[in-house]
This record gives sequence, structure tokens and C-alpha cells, in this order.
Amino acid sequence: MHGLMGTEDTHYEGCRRWWTDSVTELRLPGHGAEGGVPSHPAAAAVDRVRGSIVEHTEPPVVVGLSYLGAAVAFRAAETLPDRVAGVVMSGYSFLVSPGTLNRWLEGFTRIAARQQRTRDHFAELHGRNWEKLLTATFDELSDGCLRLPGLDDLRQFHAPVQLVNGALLQNERNAIGPAAAAGADVAVVAGAGHVVPVDAPRVFAASVEEFADRVDTGRTAFHERRRAAARTLHTAATTKNADTTDASAGEGAHV
Repeated sequence: MHGLMGTEDTHYEGCRRWWTDSVTELRLPGHGAEGGVPSHPAAAAVDRVRGSIVEHTEPPVVVGLSYLGAAVAFRAAETLPDRVAGVVMSGYSFLVSPGTLNRWLEGFTRIAARQQRTRDHFAELHGRNWEKLLTATFDELSDGCLRLPGLDDLRQFHAPVQLVNGALLQNERNAIGPAAAAGADVAVVAGAGHVVPVDAPRVFAASVEEFADRVDTGRTAFHERRRAAARTLHTAATTKNADTTDASAGEGAHV
């Protein structure tokens, strides 16, 4: 099962015909036609996702899109280590700092103030409250309520993570290598930009479900890291036992 977060009718509508697994869609607070924006939409979103996770009888794979949705998916999942099978993050970079994201958001706001077409686009993607959402996101980045997961968070995460980014944005292409080195499964989707489920819905759905299948069978980078760690511990224990046996034999020879 997958929890999909964002403005579901806009971001995931194209994927619906391609899902073969059961899917639960979650709307982020303040997005779409939902009235009102919470003072801390990210915190409210984490609570909403946590509530959905615990309602599932089987641990779900949680899917989050863009810097808000992906961060919410990650933060909600990390608080429920035994209830989540994995996390898929799309349109995200573990290298982006809060300051950089703030500058991007400020730039989007300036562009939208000058261009009606851009305002209409943001309203279509995020709903009529998009300006309030951006303002609230500025505040959450500043006060620490919204913490963007970085590479250290990824390395310490308790479940498999997949990063699915579009190939058309250099920033998100550049994020793939470091994420893989830190233990994530990764996928780059040709012909897609920041919003992969919109640009390539069939490929996105297939990538998520293929990842979920590998989670079920223990064939992810996360599982391989655990097996490698277990092998290292076994080798160290075997070597220590052999050294102890040799030392004891040597002491016996001197008696």
C-alpha cells in the first residue's frame, strides 16, 4: 500500500490507471480545495500521515512529492519505525539546505507577483491557498518546525528509501549519486522534470511498485547494507574467537 501526498487530483491523477496495488491518497493540509491553511502545515501534515500509517493493517510504502511532501513522508515515517515498509521521495534533493529552499520560494513568489500565468499554475498545482502555504513554509523552515532530511538522516533511516527524480533538472540529477552512496535506491526518469508523477505517470507508478516488490523480498539497498553489516560482525566475531583459541593453545604450550 502506498500513501500519496500532495494535491492528489493534480499530482497523481495520471497514475491512477497504472496502479496495480492498493493505494491510499492523502491531501496535504491547505492544499487543493481544502479550506484554510494551518499555522504549521508541515506539522499538521506529519500528524495526518502518521494517523493514516497506523490505520493500515500492513506497513505501507509512503510516497511524498517535492520538498514539502517528501520531507513530510520521511519525518512521519521515521517516528513509526515498526509501522512503515519504506518511503519513496520524488522531486527532492538531500543536498538542498533550508536557506536554498527559502531563496527558491522567495523567487517563486516574486515571479508569481508579476505573472498571472504563473499564479494560475501554482493555484492549479497547490490550490487557491498557495500563497499562504508558501508563507507558512517560510516560517516553518525558519523556526525548525520543518526540517529537510539530509544525507545523515538518510544514512540513519530505519527502512528502505527510494529517490525518484526527473532527468530534466540538473539539481535533481545531481542529487541521485549522493543519495545512492548514502543508501537509497534511486531512479532517474527521462523526459520528466520536478513533478515526475505528472510528467511520466506510468513510469512513476511502475517505479514505485517495483520498489515495493523489492521491499517485500528484501532486495533493496537498505537490505543489502544490513546483510553486509551482519557479515562484517560475523567475520569479526569469528576472527576474535580464532585469536582467543590460538592464545589459549599458546598458553597451554608453555605450561
